[in-house]
Amino acid sequence: MKKIYLELTNKCNLNCVICYRKAWHEATFDMKDHYLDKCIKEINESEEITEVVLGGIGEPTFADSIERVIEELKDKKITITTNGTLLSESLLESMVDNVDHIVISVDGDSEVFNKIRNFPLQTILDNVKRIQLLKEANNKKTPKMSFQMVLTSETVSEIMSVLRFAHEYKVDQVILSNIIPSFKEDEGLVAYKMYEREPLKSLFLEATKYALMKRIELKLPEIILKTERRCRFVEDETMVVTAEGNVAPCYRLAHNGEELVFGREKIIEAHYFGHIEKQTLKEIWDTPEYSRYRHVVLNNLFPSCMDCDLVDGCDMARHAETDCYGNTPTCADCLWSRKIVYCI
Repeated sequence: MKKIYLELTNKCNLNCVICYRKAWHEATFDMKDHYLDKCIKEINESEEITEVVLGGIGEPTFADSIERVIEELKDKKITITTNGTLLSESLLESMVDNVDHIVISVDGDSEVFNKIRNFPLQTILDNVKRIQLLKEANNKKTPKMSFQMVLTSETVSEIMSVLRFAHEYKVDQVILSNIIPSFKEDEGLVAYKMYEREPLKSLFLEATKYALMKRIELKLPEIILKTERRCRFVEDETMVVTAEGNVAPCYRLAHNGEELVFGREKIIEAHYFGHIEKQTLKEIWDTPEYSRYRHVVLNNLFPSCMDCDLVDGCDMARHAETDCYGNTPTCADCLWSRKIVYCI
């Protein structure tokens, strides 16, 4: 157990048209203080835990606790994933003093960004500039700055715009990840294919050349189905603590939801290995069930639904509860493990 994803809240101040929250029906709230205090205490006392990611299904800067958490976890490596809309002066100062990596969502130029997020892009870019100026004033190289872009059939043409913004605002890294739509009517938003590389291959080549020339680190997702399966959550020895206090193995299994996997509708049932009120993080990590799950995923001891000849008629492929090998939960249809969806 080296890395903790801490969901301070499952609330968000935006209502983005491409967000998987639209298929989500749970109540929204901040993590209870006594859950949060317990997590912070255990994280700080652990020599094994080196990194904390403040993110999740909600917007972490929307949580009342955000500045306190940053201050109390400052001895760990802190990454924040944010929409970049709620950066007050005091929060900016706290982030520049204590945070190692800030990941901000940017999906295209002003028109495209506003269409998706109903928020002015320039405000986000101005906030990035404020961070960079504050870093310069304090003679600091951190926090590292990244833009994360969700690729859809409507936004792939904006890849170069995001890279140019990254260069202009001295952003270190651009991360591209594919959308997983939640509803059948949104199937047309998917830009990746089962086997066909074009036209994304050409766009990725152009983006790679520009990134190399401008010294921007570029993280690219896969754009076709490949045989290799690797779970960064398991390999990085990660767990997710939700705003409810439940402990899940990854983002995908942290909440109930729905998704399309190469056009197939799939129900995602959240799967938890414990709750922070009843056990310590270490106790949950060491449970036989959680240990077995990590062993199965790390060694790819599960089927591959995506390229199975029987998938269209298989009831098991309609949910993530179990698979034909008897695994519960199952990762047999996980687009994260195929790197089609890229997580931090």
